[in-house]
Amino acid sequence: MLFVITFLPISLMPGINMTLALSFGMALGYRRTLPMLAGQVFSLLFIAVLCIFGIGALLIKYTLAFSVFKICSGIYLIYLGVKGFLRRGGVSVKSVKGDKSGVGLFVKGALISLSNPNAWIFLAAILPAFLNKADPFGRDMYLLLFLLFIVEIFALNVYALGGMAFKKLLANHLRILEIVSAFLMCFIGVWIIVN
Repeated sequence: MLFVITFLPISLMPGINMTLALSFGMALGYRRTLPMLAGQVFSLLFIAVLCIFGIGALLIKYTLAFSVFKICSGIYLIYLGVKGFLRRGGVSVKSVKGDKSGVGLFVKGALISLSNPNAWIFLAAILPAFLNKADPFGRDMYLLLFLLFIVEIFALNVYALGGMAFKKLLANHLRILEIVSAFLMCFIGVWIIVN
């Protein structure tokens, strides 16, 4: 439950994946955007699995290295939170270019997610706090992946379904969402360092 409460507002924060979902939802409509959303979610799960296995291996073999990694991750999250407080964001909507077939959209969504360094860094930073130190590859890992899948599908669908109808609402309340997300990132960063 804590993972969902932590990850959901951060997933809803406008970034490259959410902006892409919003712009594709506006340009193509919700149903035609679904393959792109699927590509994004499956890529994010792939990144999460790689991060968990890398972090899990660190946890098992090198406790000192894991502690250093954990502290660096916490500092990075605090940095992102402070940056979020200082930023004045905006959702940009771009026209959709290129292959608009289901496979083409899936590949586009997957490549955008895989090439997003924030996804790699953020998942590597947040997942260690929720791994079971006694058994990092056990049942809890699968539960985390499942929850990540559900939260990310929800967040992407909010943006894709919003399309034109939510464009004004998102623009009017974006700063509040950014402040809440920034606060949560700072809180999580401190929690990761202290825990």
